[in-house]
Amino acid sequence: MARKKVQLQWIMNDTARRTTYKKRMKGLMKKVKELSILCGIEACAIVHSPYDPQPEVWPPPMETVRMIWEFKCRPENDQTKKRLNQENYMRQRVVKAKDQLEKQQKKNRRIEMENLMYQCQAGEKGLQDMSIKDSSDLMWFIDDRLKAVGHKMEYFHHQAPQPGGAAAQAAVPVAQKTPLEVALELLENEMLMDVAPRPTDSLVTVGYPRGQDMMHPGPYGHYEDPSFWGPPFFT
Repeated sequence: MARKKVQLQWIMNDTARRTTYKKRMKGLMKKVKELSILCGIEACAIVHSPYDPQPEVWPPPMETVRMIWEFKCRPENDQTKKRLNQENYMRQRVVKAKDQLEKQQKKNRRIEMENLMYQCQAGEKGLQDMSIKDSSDLMWFIDDRLKAVGHKMEYFHHQAPQPGGAAAQAAVPVAQKTPLEVALELLENEMLMDVAPRPTDSLVTVGYPRGQDMMHPGPYGHYEDPSFWGPPFFT
């Protein structure tokens, strides 16, 4: 059976707190001893508690005093490089708690926008019923979902095999155009068709007497009647 995870918080019951202290104290001293043996380092532990008049010390007091004295003889930067007091510890805990709170708030906001999107699709709520913040967040959420769907479609399109068995070439993503851009593009194409030169197959060579041949437009519209060209003949 898996061991239940203990929450790191103040134990209100005195008896339970004293029992936990004794168990953790033995475990702490054992870990310090194992760390010193396994890693070949000098380590000591001193724990004061309201339950015992004398502090718990490992290793013996004389050896512990020697290690502390050697530590005090080191430069100030070495002594305080990784020092952590109660104030710094609480500051770190507060920063970590704020980060967790911010992440949870963002997660909750995404869930709210997802539910709001479904309500709008079902006709239960309209844009006129939303605040400016809700409408802007909803638009951002929809854009984000569309981007995610586009990435998935592009990924599956890249992975799709060709009929011959070979892997399909990577498709070039096409940016979605607005209605205004589409209308401008159509207008530009029409203007280009009006001024573009006609292909060579739309021109015909007309032979005149004395060998003076000329190129004329092909049979478009009123040019379909050959009599329009008069006496010369078509070659």
